[in-house]
Amino acid sequence: MRRTIQLVFIALFSLVPLSGAGQCGAGGNYCALGGGRLLDIDVHALVGGSYVTENYKDCFPEISDLNAGMGLAVGVGLGARFNLTRTFGLGTGINYISSRGTLDMAVTGQQSASISNVFQRSHYYAFDFPVYVSFSPCIANGVRWNFDIGLYYSYGTSGKQKNVIYDAKTNELGQLMTTRTVLETDYYKDGAFINSFKRADIGLHVDTGVTFLDRLRLGLRAHIGLKNVAKSTGLKNPSCHNINIMAVAGWRL
Repeated sequence: MRRTIQLVFIALFSLVPLSGAGQCGAGGNYCALGGGRLLDIDVHALVGGSYVTENYKDCFPEISDLNAGMGLAVGVGLGARFNLTRTFGLGTGINYISSRGTLDMAVTGQQSASISNVFQRSHYYAFDFPVYVSFSPCIANGVRWNFDIGLYYSYGTSGKQKNVIYDAKTNELGQLMTTRTVLETDYYKDGAFINSFKRADIGLHVDTGVTFLDRLRLGLRAHIGLKNVAKSTGLKNPSCHNINIMAVAGWRL
């Protein structure tokens, strides 16, 4: 996998000089938007939120309350768009994303003799590779709108899951006893609380944005996972899906 990622970076960087083929000669002025260029290259930064859907309460009736929260997601990447016409093209790229997530739950023991409160915090890193078709008409002088739709593939490189568990139970004397346990595990390896996660994911890529002056691009991107990424070794198999919604700011080279 590491060798594949290196080859993708080399291929993208080798194409950067071609992206200047649409420049007009005198004064550094650029041709009209699109410029007749076969290939556009951009660098971009992403910031937004990541969320993991789950069905834990359906799988585990012991969970009496559950709240999942969206965490911060940030990343950087390179994009490449092959222009088939002035308004239609095919695109791809590579992004490296850092994502966080939160999950809080209450678990009731047998006959309500004990209750546990679990506070889970996750942080993981992944590469993603979108492949999409792009429609990008000119909507004003020097302004182009784009709408991209396709699929993405992502591969997790590393991650951690931290669980702080507060157990409260009543002993034989009727006294309430509490304990605190901290459980830190790898996000992608077996042994995580309830389930760990699969490294590979695939899903829907949707992106829209506006390019100003043929250079500055601002937009919004959504990745909606179609694959169940929960990896469980128990008798019950929960279902989890990744969702990322991120703002994009990029510069066309």
